[in-house]
Amino acid sequence: MLSPEQLTRMSRLLDQALPLGREERQRWLDTLPAEHRDLALPLREALSAWPHEHDSSALTTLPGLGLGHRGGSGDSISTGSHIGPYKLVRQLGVGGMAEVWLAQRADGAMKREVALKLPSLTRLREDLAQRFARERDILAALEHANIARLYDAGVSPGGLPYLAMEYVAGQPLTDWCDAHRQDLRERLSLFLQVLDAVQYAHERRVLHRDIKPSNILVTEPGQVRLLDFGVAKFLAEDEPDPQLTQIYGQVLTPEYASPELLLGEPAEVASDIYALGVVLNELLAGTRPYGLRPGASRTLLEQAVIEARVHKPSTQLTEQAALVRAGTAEQLARRLRGDLDAIVLKALAKRPADRYASAAALSDDLQRYLNGEPVQARPNRLAYRMAKFVVRHRAGSAAAAAGVVLAAGAIGYALTGLPSSQSGSSPAAAASSLAPAHATATSSAGDKSIAVLPFLDMSEKRDQEYFSDGLTEELIDQLSRNRELRVIARTSSFQFKGRNEDVRVIAQKLGVAYVLEGSVRKSGGSLRITSQLIRASDGSHAWSQTYERSFSDIFKVQDEISATVSQALNVTLNPGSAHWQSHRTDTEAYNQLLQGNYLADHNTREDSAKAIVFYQAAIRLDPNYALAWAKLANASMHQASIGWVSIPEGIARARDALRRALDIDPDLAYGHRVRGNLLEEFDWNWAQAESEYQRALALDPNDLHVRIALADLKAIRSGEFGERIEYSRQALARDPLDTHERWSVGWALLGAGRFQESEATLRNLVELNPAFAGGPSFLGLSLLLLNRHSEALAAVNKESDETFRLSSSPAVYWALGRRAESNAALGELKRKYAASSAYNIAEMYAYRGQSDAAFGWLERAYRQRDPGMEMVKIDPLLRNLHADSRFQTVLARMNLAD
Repeated sequence: MLSPEQLTRMSRLLDQALPLGREERQRWLDTLPAEHRDLALPLREALSAWPHEHDSSALTTLPGLGLGHRGGSGDSISTGSHIGPYKLVRQLGVGGMAEVWLAQRADGAMKREVALKLPSLTRLREDLAQRFARERDILAALEHANIARLYDAGVSPGGLPYLAMEYVAGQPLTDWCDAHRQDLRERLSLFLQVLDAVQYAHERRVLHRDIKPSNILVTEPGQVRLLDFGVAKFLAEDEPDPQLTQIYGQVLTPEYASPELLLGEPAEVASDIYALGVVLNELLAGTRPYGLRPGASRTLLEQAVIEARVHKPSTQLTEQAALVRAGTAEQLARRLRGDLDAIVLKALAKRPADRYASAAALSDDLQRYLNGEPVQARPNRLAYRMAKFVVRHRAGSAAAAAGVVLAAGAIGYALTGLPSSQSGSSPAAAASSLAPAHATATSSAGDKSIAVLPFLDMSEKRDQEYFSDGLTEELIDQLSRNRELRVIARTSSFQFKGRNEDVRVIAQKLGVAYVLEGSVRKSGGSLRITSQLIRASDGSHAWSQTYERSFSDIFKVQDEISATVSQALNVTLNPGSAHWQSHRTDTEAYNQLLQGNYLADHNTREDSAKAIVFYQAAIRLDPNYALAWAKLANASMHQASIGWVSIPEGIARARDALRRALDIDPDLAYGHRVRGNLLEEFDWNWAQAESEYQRALALDPNDLHVRIALADLKAIRSGEFGERIEYSRQALARDPLDTHERWSVGWALLGAGRFQESEATLRNLVELNPAFAGGPSFLGLSLLLLNRHSEALAAVNKESDETFRLSSSPAVYWALGRRAESNAALGELKRKYAASSAYNIAEMYAYRGQSDAAFGWLERAYRQRDPGMEMVKIDPLLRNLHADSRFQTVLARMNLAD
């Protein structure tokens, strides 16, 4: 007789072995770990009686295993057999707990066919009769149009429990959608039916615990049925049979199980939400979240679920997946970026508390997406603070899409709710008139221009992506120091990460003559890097090399690749700067820093905190690692800026880390740049911020984005935008797919009073990417300031982000004479966003000529340290306040008085 503990282990082991073929099963048994040798004989007997995955002929009977089968039955299970009043017609499926047969009532009491569920391991698992009783009770309590109904339940004369359920002639959700080539909206419409069924079950205190596509069937008319509550559990304070739950818990499908379930913690509503998130990821992107290769071991899978970062659906696409979703991979990625990525990531959060609170909440957010409304997965935050992320979290200056200082404002709310650096970007954006001509077509073979594509992680466990990404960024950074060479920046080159696209097509989209690509395999202390330089004109290799080195040689390898590429392109490699040389440190400390950079780049609360841990680990390994101290300062400042930690806490840590960084290395350009950010954003100390930026530029003259920051300061203080706009043009030449930089040109033109140019630029952006948050609203403001009021309202009404819409529509309605609607929109803005949008509210009052209210809200914005206050001197929406003496007082307090 097996003990409960042995049954638990055996169930889990059978889950591993049942999908294997005969020979694979034998090898699996021969290599059974020592801790499971006590189960070798019963496992061998069980597997000999169970057919392998591709053989259904043996699924007729299960012989006794000689294990003390009190739960056994004398019933023969085969086509034509009678189980109670039912005659078996054909087998429909088999799982770890039961097999399901199409059956008919032999006594003619019912004409309908049923799906008869029978415990397939009753002779082995004494708990299954109890499980069936529980499933019967659960199904009896559920009557919903999208849940397969229970018709009958009982025990055959031979002692075999059975459940007679509604027979659903359908396909698994993902298969049905692919077969019908459904687009995203159609897929989401079906998924909403699933959520409705799960919410119904949860409201009746029932957890499903095994949600996966094969348990969600879709009939030909497009109706969903949720099946198989065999692992379900009542949400009760007192578990009726803890031993039973412990034994059966291992039958969970690991691909869809939440981290807490795999860790043996109790199931809650959040566990089902996680499984729904995996299904949604698969439904939208055609793959599961962790990027594991097919056939990955259960151990590797569980490790990924518990520890690994979830990949955004938009980064997992293949052309085949896009094809069955009615589009190309590029089109599908654009639709997924932003809202849908955010919704999936929220559902798949590691911490249950960070997921949606209910299936209804997930459903509501998807409905908001379908309605074009802001989603809760992307909470509204102060715009400028979100945009600061672009400046802060690039390992190399060439990668930063900085120049977002002014984006705080226009005026005032410019970057609220902006998507991540990849969100909304389109290769077509390179065709804008703002980009140089060579950015839209492949350059001649002699042109000195190159794109470094993200190197592939070829490590055995595919867990070195942080390193392959870091290597790519370092190469971009070092090559960018060649003034003769035009190097595409990170934002644009990383658009092609994970996309199987022809190199020549990529080169054409980026407007370069050469492409550098490669792969990295890092294992322990060994390193294998393969790189190849490809001519865009014909796809031929100009150079290729494989480096087999120890990890301690990583800096030499980076130098060699950069030097060889420079030589091949006939350009002179700049020997570097203090910023670059500061990387030369203990290699393990450098490894920790790369992991910190990788996590910081994700821009989530959880990964930001982890990034700080890695930076601190790098510092412990090398206390004199100046760059690690500066990275710690940057990450701490960003946490405070976003609101993930309190401003006093984050800024105190940032100031201390910056002091340490610059004490160690006074010539660290990156450190001076970060200090400039801090002085500008949190201290409003323009003179000192300018001094820090000038120092950074003197140390690293190639840093275009420090020049942009200086131009921003000049515009803030004097209203002169010429340099800022010119630098944006240069930035777009290096980063043609950087939507944020393109958008920043639009608001800079707006702030400069060049409203017609701003309108043309922003209209182009909106046409290329209608989902870009803030694009329609800023287009509306340009039209408003051109006195084209009806067009302005049409543009603003297309804005999907609520904060942007409410921060512009009151002014547009006012200009149209629709005072009641203006008051309603402004009231809603105050009611919902007073804590984060005081400056926006002041703008609306100022435009409406209500000076007292405007100054009251400016005072509030000042006290809240609202970043929009930086725009107060140049904001065209505040022009009605300029003649008021109080306006000069505001400028003086901001250190912006003439």
